[in-house]
Amino acid sequence: MDAYPPEYVLHNLPFIVLSGLEASPELDHGLPDINHVLPGRAKTTIDSEIPPATGKRAQQLLSEFLNADGSDAPWNGRATTRRGNLIAFRLRAVGRHFQLPPRKADPPTNSGISPPGSPTIAPTTSWNLHSPISPLTPSASVFPDGVLAPSWVAKHQHYVPSVFISFFTFASDPNTNSLHDNQLKTEINKIKGQIQKSEYRTKYVVVLLSDKTILEAPDIEERLSTIRRATGLDPKNSLFFLPPNTSQVELRSFVVTVLSTLQPACIEYYRDLTKHARRKKGRGHVPPPTAPPTRGTSQTLSHPGWGVRYDFKLGVFAEFRQEMDAAQRHYNIALDGLFGPEGIFETTASWSPRWDEIRLLSDAIALRHLRCQLWNNYPTSAVKSWLTYKARLRDLLDRRGKGTANYGWEAWESRWAKIMAQLIQRAELPIFNISQPISDADPLVEGINALFAPPEKHFNVTDKIAPWELLHHPGYWYKLSTNHAKSRLILAREIPEEDRTPPGMSPATKVSNRNQMYDHYLVPEPHLEIPMKGTSGGFEHWKDIVDKLQAAIIEFDTREQSRKVEHLQLELSRTLLHVKRYDDGFKVLRPLWESMSWRAEGWWPLASEVLWALHECALRIQDPETYLATEWELYARVFSAKSRYRHDLMACLDNFPGDDSHVKSSVSINSRDFVSCLSVSFAFSEGEGNVGEPLPTQIVVTSAARPGSAPVRLSTLTFQFKGCLSEIQLTHQPNESSSDGASDLLQCDLEESSSTKGEQKSRWVGTSDLTIHAGQTKVYSFPIIFREAGDIDAIASVFEINTGRFDLVCSHTELEKIGLPMWWLKAGPKLKSRKLNRDSAVTVKILPKPPKMEIRLPNLLDHYYTDEPVSLSIEILNKEEEETEAVVEVRLLGRSKDILKYSWVGGAAPEPEAADSPSEGDETAEFDLPGHVLGRLVEGASRTEAIQFTAPTEPSDYALEVKVLYHLLSDRDIPISKTVIADLVFNGPFEASYDFTPRVHPDPWPSYFALQDAEANDSTPGGAFGIAQKWHLLAKLASFAEDCVVIRDMDIETHAIHGGATLLATKEFEPMETKMGFQDMCERGFCLDTRKVELEERRATSLDLSLVVAWQRASTTPKSSSEDEDEEEEEDATANPNPIVTTTLPIPRIHIPSSEPRVLASVLRPSPQSPDDDSSSALSSLIHIDYILENPTMHFLTFELSMEASEDFGFSGPKLRSLHLLPMSRQTVRYSVLPLLPPPVVVGVDEGDKGGRWIAPVLRVVDRYFNKTLKVVVVEGEGVRSDKRGVAVWVPREE
Repeated sequence: MDAYPPEYVLHNLPFIVLSGLEASPELDHGLPDINHVLPGRAKTTIDSEIPPATGKRAQQLLSEFLNADGSDAPWNGRATTRRGNLIAFRLRAVGRHFQLPPRKADPPTNSGISPPGSPTIAPTTSWNLHSPISPLTPSASVFPDGVLAPSWVAKHQHYVPSVFISFFTFASDPNTNSLHDNQLKTEINKIKGQIQKSEYRTKYVVVLLSDKTILEAPDIEERLSTIRRATGLDPKNSLFFLPPNTSQVELRSFVVTVLSTLQPACIEYYRDLTKHARRKKGRGHVPPPTAPPTRGTSQTLSHPGWGVRYDFKLGVFAEFRQEMDAAQRHYNIALDGLFGPEGIFETTASWSPRWDEIRLLSDAIALRHLRCQLWNNYPTSAVKSWLTYKARLRDLLDRRGKGTANYGWEAWESRWAKIMAQLIQRAELPIFNISQPISDADPLVEGINALFAPPEKHFNVTDKIAPWELLHHPGYWYKLSTNHAKSRLILAREIPEEDRTPPGMSPATKVSNRNQMYDHYLVPEPHLEIPMKGTSGGFEHWKDIVDKLQAAIIEFDTREQSRKVEHLQLELSRTLLHVKRYDDGFKVLRPLWESMSWRAEGWWPLASEVLWALHECALRIQDPETYLATEWELYARVFSAKSRYRHDLMACLDNFPGDDSHVKSSVSINSRDFVSCLSVSFAFSEGEGNVGEPLPTQIVVTSAARPGSAPVRLSTLTFQFKGCLSEIQLTHQPNESSSDGASDLLQCDLEESSSTKGEQKSRWVGTSDLTIHAGQTKVYSFPIIFREAGDIDAIASVFEINTGRFDLVCSHTELEKIGLPMWWLKAGPKLKSRKLNRDSAVTVKILPKPPKMEIRLPNLLDHYYTDEPVSLSIEILNKEEEETEAVVEVRLLGRSKDILKYSWVGGAAPEPEAADSPSEGDETAEFDLPGHVLGRLVEGASRTEAIQFTAPTEPSDYALEVKVLYHLLSDRDIPISKTVIADLVFNGPFEASYDFTPRVHPDPWPSYFALQDAEANDSTPGGAFGIAQKWHLLAKLASFAEDCVVIRDMDIETHAIHGGATLLATKEFEPMETKMGFQDMCERGFCLDTRKVELEERRATSLDLSLVVAWQRASTTPKSSSEDEDEEEEEDATANPNPIVTTTLPIPRIHIPSSEPRVLASVLRPSPQSPDDDSSSALSSLIHIDYILENPTMHFLTFELSMEASEDFGFSGPKLRSLHLLPMSRQTVRYSVLPLLPPPVVVGVDEGDKGGRWIAPVLRVVDRYFNKTLKVVVVEGEGVRSDKRGVAVWVPREE
């Protein structure tokens, strides 16, 4: 857009003048003088005698106003939305002096309108005066048939404001207030009068900068009212008051408030101008000029020309109002008026100067039309308009102009494409905003950087839209502009030499013919377009092409279009090298050479062009490093060759100065990013090896250098490893016997270098002939002995080429190759390869040296039991062929968090045995192997150590890991280990179940009437004097030990008593030894006496107990056959060598009911009588049932007792009875029960082989107060049990 006048291409904004904020008369130094743009004597000068406002506040206010200037704002409507519907303005700061251009031109003089030699015309008394820039004014540049001049746009954009703002200082001094106010009123009225005199409808606004607030000077309001009345200023939108001490934020808010208030007035101002232009367009006739045209052509501007003029004006005024839809419509009508059948182009001769003026105006209108479409977010429509205008202009020039087959048309096309790119950049379309790199974005997620804008919604899906009809990002248009710029250069070079001769050196006829052939629109003439050799000046085509290419590269690179960027950089370098700009070409080619993707993708012609171009640039600018690097790459045969170029890497820097002042060149490259003519591979012969055993290894160097190139001599060749091997390095040593150019397999002798203190990994070095000829393959074979076990991977290879002029280092990190690895063999004079049967040859697993030490566990059992002490013996047997030094490590690994601790039997480790050799026998003090020291073991010797530990308390599984770490005395640097893992299973030997039943406590209960005496006389241990209760706990112990065990004793261990009670647990059995086999049962009873601490204690009691079982494994000592079974059962405990183990089994928490009434039932049977006694035979089956009712509460309770009758028995006792129980008392009720029916002759379930049956007397006990039925609890006894209805009594069958 630089080729066009700025007034034609810039976006129009409402123009506001700021007067009185700066002492300098003018801040806009770039504007031309008004006399040059709008000449005339009738200018209106606006000035004031009051000095401008100065100071920091005035400068800040001016800065805030100028910051609101929208001249550089994006050409879109989104900024208006962000500012709260505040449009952009064009703000111009002036001093106290400003001139408004004249509305009418000066009257013409006779000399200005009469041709030379014509008779003198009498002066006219009155003239039809028009604007100084109107086609009707003789002094105007467009008189008489011009359409429009850029000065018309400049008039409204830079010289005639819509609002004129005057800033005055408003002082508050009681002594001078009246004088100051009168002066203000005078100046304001004066400026208003000057604006009215100019006949422009500019709105006048005053801003007063006060030095005091209204609170500090209350008379300010009255003074402001007086000024408003005297000047006629509207207080809402014409007079503004700025108080002092305002912050930066308040000043910014004040500026926004002023502009928001003035925005409707600005828009209304330009709307009035629009109405005026529309009335002129609709009057239907052309007004008469000030004077008839007498010079040049007598043709005046046609009616279609006036239509184009007014439509352009209407479009510009619509832009001032920011109504881009209306502006687009008027611009479209103006274009139709230009290109229509009766348009201006059809009526203007192409040789006329007006032709180029009309083209200039046409381009400006088309540019503005495109801007409106982009503003309204019509991207595809904008591209179609761009294409349509180009096609219409091409057709017009081919028909009426000088054609399009010339450099002028290609220049216009290049300019037109560049204009489109600049419009897209200034529009800042959201679709082209750069949010994030495309490579980092998910293509399925919205927000990636778009390359083109999709068509608008009003385009149907069925519409066939070509790709070039879509709006692409600016880089596309810059590239298109570059293509036309190149075509311009080609066409310019085709201009004959006679047409490029300067006009002063050519005949007039040839100059005239030249003007008819070549289009000079916005381009130089042929002699300046491409000057002849030997002449200076001219248009610099290469600079134009380079600028556009660089702009395109920036846009494509921003959107991560790397392939296009590389292509454009190559084009840029071609242009620079063509004009011999080697420095600039080097700056472009060096980054391209380092990052181009054409190597990896195999585009060798393009990569070759880059390499040769950079190679030449490096030579021209004397860059030895780059020259060396490109020479190394050019060795590869994949790149194109030059027939006369001799490739010699070792002497390539001989073309550069080599005195002592030059530093030795150093270059480092890698084969991943650059092409190497040498491929280096590494291979282990096997995938596994052992410590201390040699492993054959090969290094293969293959040359892919172009035929005829000089050989390459490597200084060193190094492979780096990950694992227990550091590196392998070959150093060059010339070999006279090696054949030149033939492939060969060389046997190398490598030595292990001494490891440094900081690095414990081994390193192997050797020498060989490292001279590689073109197309040659050299194989270096050697064995490697490893000192440590582990995985080893070759991770990188590095070879160096060192000469007196340079050092070249080439690294290669991708050693894995596609396909199976190869192993090379010598087959006569040639090499032969075979495939290795594994995926990778650069990886090897080094196993430890096979151990010959044996580990035995002689007394390991299949299983152990919890809490059992365990002792394990570990026997170490040396089967190595020589003496060793060994240590042993033991670990007990389990799933539980508890760690089993063990100790070695015998305390400290044995001292190492002395060796026969004194040189090594003294080194035992420096025994550096970790673990329990076994010392030295001679060949075939064994040693037994033992550990002891206690089995865990819970059943679990553990792994016993025994590791022997040793080394041979002949090779102390290679540790050898042997590991044995055994399972340790710990099972629980017992499981127990428990029965908890009540019993009747024999001690009497305290009397309710003597409770205090009972408390005082209580002598129970622990001071507990509450109610005592007796309970029976029966432990049923089952053995799940697979071995026979002997139960020594059982006991109850009390952990906690809850509920304010005491406990006394006693055994109900005599200590005895019980032998138990697998799944045998053993029962033991315990009596639990509980007593409340206090009589008033009412909480429930709970007991936390454990069953403690003392047991041991049964003796496995064999007995003689003379011992009988009784002697086996009475085995003496002292004869059992196994230790006694104490196992604790948890008892579920026992809950004792709270102090509530309860009913206990016990059964008494009569003592057996003599069979001869007939009197007692009838009562032999009489059963006595005692019901004990307990009242442990502090309440007087009454119980209702009722015995249910049954056909199975008769009873003696009350059927219905009421029983009163005092607090803290109990009472026994006895019933005598006589079975009525004989029991059936069946085998009893619970009484062995005797027959009998069960009877169930049912006694209902109801608490009258609580109306609650108490459950009858059976006291444990023989022939009695609890039934779902109460008590069940066994009646045996009489013999």
